[in-house]
Amino acid sequence: MRLLPVLALALACATSAAAEEGRFAVSIAGFGAGTISFQGSEANGRYEASGQVASMGLASRLYPAQISVAVRGGVSGNRYSPALYKETAIKKGKTKHATFRYANATPEVTKTPPDKNRKSFHAEAKDQKGTVDPMTAAFAILRDRPADLACNLDISPFDGRERTRIRMSGGMRKGDQLTCPGTYSRIDGFSDREMTEKVHWPFSVVYTVLPDGTYRVSEVVVPTTLGKVRMQRR
Repeated sequence: MRLLPVLALALACATSAAAEEGRFAVSIAGFGAGTISFQGSEANGRYEASGQVASMGLASRLYPAQISVAVRGGVSGNRYSPALYKETAIKKGKTKHATFRYANATPEVTKTPPDKNRKSFHAEAKDQKGTVDPMTAAFAILRDRPADLACNLDISPFDGRERTRIRMSGGMRKGDQLTCPGTYSRIDGFSDREMTEKVHWPFSVVYTVLPDGTYRVSEVVVPTTLGKVRMQRR
């Protein structure tokens, strides 16, 4: 399973933007693999968010990468409509840029240099109406939530090649923690081998309930073929 470059924010009042930031340590099978951080704000039905991903430790030797992303768009509750997404990725010393522009909820993807590694099974952007970019997906999962919006998400990320679906619902509260079950599913753009291997992965999001009633993500756990991927707030 390839993780979403993953790996977002408080409710806004009508007159001013609420902003927040967060930083998560990422480990795979108990070994440090990298960090994910984000900054974002929402006001008057609009959101802006940016994020950074960096590999570290053994992962940085095997797959050195630094990724910076930013997005803006519209939002209502847990429904997101991105307008413009930009990504800069430095991998193994090479810099690549990607821009997603959305018209009628459909992305138009531009990559510099062009994506020469596309395969025949990869999904076409023109067929991905209603999807969101990777940063919006991370923003939606990791952001602070009020009680009625925590554990309540159905979103379809598209990264330029692959479309997935992320669903969260239910949840069990114990003390000041709420554990929310979720499912990550492969939808489009994957090889036959990948679809045969596995389509659905369970994951969990753990919220800590703050004194003001806000639900803040403290941990995300995703079982994978490489071991458990764990994101822990720092």
